[in-house]
Formats: sequence, C-alpha cells, structure tokens
Amino acid sequence: MRSLIALSARLGCPAPEEYLFDRVILDSRQAGTSSLFFALSGRNTDGHRFVEAVLGAGGAAVVSRDGFTGSVLEVDSVEEALLEASAWAREGMRYPVVGITGSSGKTTTRRMLAAALETRFRTCQTRGNLNNHLGLPLTLLNTPDNTEVLVLEMGMNHSGELLRLGWAARPCLSLITNIGTAHMENFSSREGIAEAKAEILQCTEKGGIAVIPFGEVTLQDEAEYRGLEIITHGAGGDCFLENGRAMPWGIDLVLNYRGEHNMQNAVAVIAAAQRLGIDPVIAAEAISGVQPDPGRGDVFASGNLKFVDESYNANPESTEACLSATAQFYDKPLVAVLGDMLELGDRSLSSHKDILRKALALGYSRLILVGPLYEEASKALSSGCFSTAAGWEEALGILKAVAEPRSTILVKGSNGMKLSCLIEQVKKEGI
Repeated sequence: MRSLIALSARLGCPAPEEYLFDRVILDSRQAGTSSLFFALSGRNTDGHRFVEAVLGAGGAAVVSRDGFTGSVLEVDSVEEALLEASAWAREGMRYPVVGITGSSGKTTTRRMLAAALETRFRTCQTRGNLNNHLGLPLTLLNTPDNTEVLVLEMGMNHSGELLRLGWAARPCLSLITNIGTAHMENFSSREGIAEAKAEILQCTEKGGIAVIPFGEVTLQDEAEYRGLEIITHGAGGDCFLENGRAMPWGIDLVLNYRGEHNMQNAVAVIAAAQRLGIDPVIAAEAISGVQPDPGRGDVFASGNLKFVDESYNANPESTEACLSATAQFYDKPLVAVLGDMLELGDRSLSSHKDILRKALALGYSRLILVGPLYEEASKALSSGCFSTAAGWEEALGILKAVAEPRSTILVKGSNGMKLSCLIEQVKKEGI
C-alpha cells in the first residue's frame, strides 16, 4: 500500500486526508477501494468528468481543478504528476529494472527477456504496448511488491521522449535492439534517431549495463561517456548469430518466431539475461517457448491458405525482414498484403519502392498494396504483380479473388492502415 499523503509531499501539493492505494488507474470504470485515478484530459474526453464517480466508488483521484472534496490531490498538470509519481515509485524498487528500446523488435525482445528471467526471478514486465509516457508510469506504479526484476519496454517517436521515460525508470540495464528509420519524419537523419535512442543510456544508473548493437558509434560513445559496462550484439560484437547458433556460447537457437532479425534479438537477450544471473543455456530454452502475439508473427491457416500475421506496425527494416523470413521459411505461392509505412518523412517514397523491389526479388507472385504511398511507389515499377486498395476491406476482397490455393500470405503495415482488421475478419469468417 502507498500513502496519498506521502505522494502529495512528493508532488508538492496540499496534503489531503489519508488514503492508502495499491492500484493506479487511468480508466474511471476500474475505480474501487485502494485505487488512485489520474484525471487526464484527452482528445475525446476529460477525466475530471468522472472524478465524482471514482470518489463514490471508494477511490482517490489526482486532478488539476478544484471543486472536489475527499481523497483528492490538486496539481498543476495531471500528466506531469503521473510521471513524477512513477519516479517516486521507482525509488522504492530495490531490484533490477531493465529498459528495452529500439526501432523495431522491442515487444518481442521484452517478452523473450522476461521469459528468461522468470526461470529464476519473480519478473514483472510491460503489458501489451504500454510503452509511452502514460503506459510506462502505469507499469512502474502497478508493479507488485514481491517483484524481483522489472522489464520495461520504452517507445519513442520524438527526441527527448526517452529522456523523460528514462528519468522515471532509471534502468540498471538498457538494451537497444537496433537503429532503424521508424518515425523518420520527426528526425533529420538516421544519426538523429541514434541520438534519440542514446537518451536511454543517459538515464541508465551509474555503473549500469548497456547492451547495444555493434558498430553504432553514437551509442558506443554515449555508453563510454556514462561509464557503463558495454556488451555489443550483432556481427562483430561480443555476442552474435552464426549459422543459427547463439555465439560465443555455441547454443542452437530454436524459436517460434521466424526470421534472422528475431534470432539476432534473441542473442542480445541471452547476453542480457546472463549478465543478470541466468545461465545462457537456460535462457535459450526459456526463449524457445515464447509464442508470438497476434500481429507479431502469429501463423494460422484459413481454408487452404496460410497467413503470417505481422500486422502490428511496420517500418522499412521490419518489413524487409518479414518479407525475407516468410520467403525463407514458407512455401510458394507467396502473397503479401502491404499497408503504407507511415512517419518516414522525405524517405517515404524511396522506402516504399525499395520494399516493392525486395518483394519481387524474393519471388512474391502477388502484392496487394494498401494506401496511397505504396500506390504511388508501384507506378514507378513495371510489374503485373501489383493490386492496389484504398483500405483493408478492399484488400480483403482482392485477396479472395486472386489468392491461389496453398498460398502463404504475409500481412504487414503500419497500425494506421488497420490491417489487423483484415486479420480479424479472416479469423472470424474465413476466406
């Protein structure tokens, strides 16, 4: 249980009547005894509208307006108070906290590392995709008292975001999967993305550990400047993938995730787990049991077709990796339903052209392209393999018409293209 009076002192606001809480919520419908509600204002609603209901249900609330009586903290900014409260919660954690970030592969890497650590420790991890300025504080504030290791996924799409998240989380070990071109529209260069990812290293505890991609000079320099212990992963690094084996341990990797990119991340996970006290062989065995989440490599059959569901988000690196893995591990004919890759800035058109060229080179017989970016890119290439669609429903109609029996169908696109709806419809009604 945490004290509302103690939190008020941390936030520098007037002390309320005492209230003990062990749950922090952003949804008023979850209110009840021992819950603390942060009344955030969003695009669609204002949490202050529901404060009275929370108080009536036996909860307490953090607000930025007056006029409420009872177990209430009045602050200048509810959002800033949430982040400050999470930093306050972090100070009471006397166990390792791990931060994971990267341009792609964060969620899969986080789940693999949690599985490895669970072989020895009571491990808590980020749930779902709660990896932003609201989700990370919720995780810190709701971590059970008996936790022995906490694994946090940390996302960003602007410079400065990881500084804020890292300030609250203060990881003792930071793992960066890769530096890619996701969210490129918000940065002037790939170097700018690397600098933004390096922010997590600036917040890593003194004497902490940095598990970083080999050859990323910006990350290496920042880790050295911070005096962190450095473990590099990837070709040429301290740990690497060689013919399907995790080196330098010589462990044969067996994953439920397809693709070299996932195996590379598994190698980084084994290194991080070993540094936290897990035998590499045990870590690899634990990783082998992790199943893909929907939208992140889940494979299922519908009729005589096989679907590879990679519908949860896309950038050039992850899309190319998924195209290659599908072509390597699954039978032809190969079909890809590709949704536009968003937030790529000036590189958008060239990136979409490169993906189409890659897919053709890999032998995909049909590419169903969803969105204006892929449509524009397809006009520059001469191929009869392309079909264009304005949205997922039209794409599904095309797929039903053109998919040959026993085809393997990869579905990949940015979340904004809603290709997960196509997958849900196929699972619900078949094809």
